[in-house]
Amino acid sequence: MSDHLRHLFFIGPGDKFPKPLENALLRELPDLVVQVSTDWKALVKKAAREKVLPALILVDEGFGAANANLLPEFRERFPNAVLCLTFNGEYGSRQHIRDCLNTGIINNVIPMNLRLDLWLYAIQIMLQGGSYMPPDLVELLEAGPSMRLEKARNLVDARNSSGADLISSLTPRELEVLALIAQGHQNKNIAANLSLSEHTIKLHIHHIISKMGVSNRTEAAAAYLQFQRSRKGGR
Repeated sequence: MSDHLRHLFFIGPGDKFPKPLENALLRELPDLVVQVSTDWKALVKKAAREKVLPALILVDEGFGAANANLLPEFRERFPNAVLCLTFNGEYGSRQHIRDCLNTGIINNVIPMNLRLDLWLYAIQIMLQGGSYMPPDLVELLEAGPSMRLEKARNLVDARNSSGADLISSLTPRELEVLALIAQGHQNKNIAANLSLSEHTIKLHIHHIISKMGVSNRTEAAAAYLQFQRSRKGGR
């Protein structure tokens, strides 16, 4: 296979990755190769034989819940691949989504019934190494005790910081962007909300992370939320 091709693996029943959706993805990204299988080990063997390294691995929520012990193997075999949990229909408050995310191995979630243009956009973001999670799911999971944001808050707490020292150097516009990040919005939504381009939003986020000395946008959001709590007199 040509070296310029990118590979996407879907682990789960074929009917959870409908052919029309796959065809739309391939029309949008003609350099993409999609492989769908419920047999993870066979797919790994095939990838090794063909010397393929997937850029993105989509894991059906049902498969992930039933085979959580395989998630570390996914990460070990393909350390540079983005891992994403997929679900069909309403997620409600299903515990197995939390369980998969709480492993810390999968940090992305995408609904397979998302509006097509948004779904394609999210897939492209992840293929480029970015992350995606529906804002309403972020809000739902934030009610739980053990998500990435909670871990990031703990990191801020460990620094014995109110968050104020971390955001003191931000401009008013950067604070606006950070507030929207903390609400769970993705770059596209932030850009629309502030009437800016996504490229400008990405630059703002880069400056925010750099100025605050944090590792990622999640830690930045945690510091912001910590600051907001401290202003209200609570921790």
